[in-house]
Amino acid sequence: MLRVIARPLLATWFVYGGVQSVLEPEKRAERAAPVIEPALAEAGVEGVKTTDIVKAHGAATIVAASVLALSRTPRTAGLVLAGLTAATVAAGRPFWLETDEEKKEEQMEFFLRNVSLLGGTLLAATAGHNPKRKARAKVKKEKAQVKKDKAAAKSAKSSGKATVEAKKTRRGAVVSASKK
Repeated sequence: MLRVIARPLLATWFVYGGVQSVLEPEKRAERAAPVIEPALAEAGVEGVKTTDIVKAHGAATIVAASVLALSRTPRTAGLVLAGLTAATVAAGRPFWLETDEEKKEEQMEFFLRNVSLLGGTLLAATAGHNPKRKARAKVKKEKAQVKKDKAAAKSAKSSGKATVEAKKTRRGAVVSASKK
């Protein structure tokens, strides 16, 4: 039950940040430029602006956070958000490049917040939707249905009015009835 609430709550920060990155990429691109531009130059990529990378990152973040909030594929969405957050941690707040102690302290706080969000996305990627738990729930449901069908067959036989046959199939229990 808590996952139903926790995933959208975690996703809100990412949706907000992604929207801000898409609508106003200049400020974030300015912060990320000291890390991104040398990496682009070293990779030999020319003609790609840092603002375009920030916009693409923001759009991908919005999509992944929306998928996480809707719990469609939470593991995949959590892993994608973890990767996007790792990029934000590495490039978004390079506190180690600051010379002013006050700004360095402020950037370090934001850096640590991003690291915390990275941990949250990793938790979201690993929590819930356990295949073994799903399989156990499915077996339990099938057993309950077979038990219900057998009870219905027993009550029908004792009344003598109808014959009910219960049998288990691959998709669950099937009940068939016939009159005597």
